[in-house]
Amino acid sequence: MLNRMAPSPLPNFVELTEVARQAFAALNSHRLRSSLTILGVIIGVSTVIGMVSIITGLNRAFAQQIESLGSNTIFVSKFDPGFRRTRTTEERQRKDLTVADGLTIAEEASAVLSVSPERRRNNIKIGFENRETESPQLCGAMPSYELTRSNYVADGRFFTGTDLEHRADICILGMDVVDSLFPTTDPVGKTVKLDGHPLRVVGVLERMGNFFGQSRDNLVLIPLTTFEKYYPDLTETGGSFFFVIVRPRSRAEVPRAVEQMQEILRRRRHVPFGAKDNFGISTQDSLLDIYNQLTGATAAVLTVVSAIALVIGGIGVMNIMLVSVVERTREIGIRKALGARRIDIGRQFLLEAIALTAIGGILGILIGKSISFLVNRFSPLPSSVPWWAILTGLGVSVFVGLVAGIYPALKAAWLPPIEALRYE
Repeated sequence: MLNRMAPSPLPNFVELTEVARQAFAALNSHRLRSSLTILGVIIGVSTVIGMVSIITGLNRAFAQQIESLGSNTIFVSKFDPGFRRTRTTEERQRKDLTVADGLTIAEEASAVLSVSPERRRNNIKIGFENRETESPQLCGAMPSYELTRSNYVADGRFFTGTDLEHRADICILGMDVVDSLFPTTDPVGKTVKLDGHPLRVVGVLERMGNFFGQSRDNLVLIPLTTFEKYYPDLTETGGSFFFVIVRPRSRAEVPRAVEQMQEILRRRRHVPFGAKDNFGISTQDSLLDIYNQLTGATAAVLTVVSAIALVIGGIGVMNIMLVSVVERTREIGIRKALGARRIDIGRQFLLEAIALTAIGGILGILIGKSISFLVNRFSPLPSSVPWWAILTGLGVSVFVGLVAGIYPALKAAWLPPIEALRYE
């Protein structure tokens, strides 16, 4: 007697092709119903793909902007790190950092290469002859500014220790100010008026570009002592603020530099043991961590929305497959009468459900890619869709079809053949 090999419970390529053909035929014969059925899957997958592409673009743009400030830059101020948040009363009442704090860090922190204490002020007016601009930011700086900021003079010279000592009435202009006041002439050696005070231009900064849409070239530098001479009151309400920029010796020295700075400032500002710091230290990594927390919260909300849409889509697929089982009851009875096993019937309906949601997933991926293209085309964000997001979207849609198709497949598989044949 010849032994027949038992048929494999796994579908072969021919069966998969046939199931896919039947799924497309079901879509084509009930276009509106099928489209509405997979709409939830399309919305869920496209939301995931669009969300990932936008957040990827935001993360990439933010990292590039932070990197443009200097690969090792550390920011120190009396406020805790954060983005456009409301300052607490306790933060506002903290005493300001001082130039002496910055100089002490430069002297005592062995991991620090250079320090730039800076005072800044908005709402200034600077003019030359009949031209005037009111938008620049004023910065009082020291000779260490160039090395610490990696922002050098392109024409002329920078400040010297003598300029600081004599509170010299000189300034260095950013390229935006030069374009506004000196469109056709060399500004070096000319005298401008800053809020009515005459200052001689001794240099022009190299172009720095934008930081989150705000130009860093719209800047006027004056010696820190000159700033204190003309603007002695350091009040946040008056548009003035003070901070310290620190450049460690290398990228690897950033953690050690932060520890040394923290120890120095806690000692100088008399912070008790175990008490919270009354100052803020921000590195590139800490800024990126804060930003990732913000985008992570947004991603979590959109993930919940996507999950709800996918659940709704799964319910819709289950309903249409149950309707399909009812509509094809007689067909199921005939197939069973011809020798089809329960596993054959169940597998067919399960694969049809997966095929439906896979089609929805593919359409969702295409829509998500289109969203990414539009963002990339009409916004400054370098939006892109990573491969893992595409594979995740397709995998999730297939999983939804698998879960949604189990009950209809079981119901079809366990239909009694006699009753199925009698069904009209």
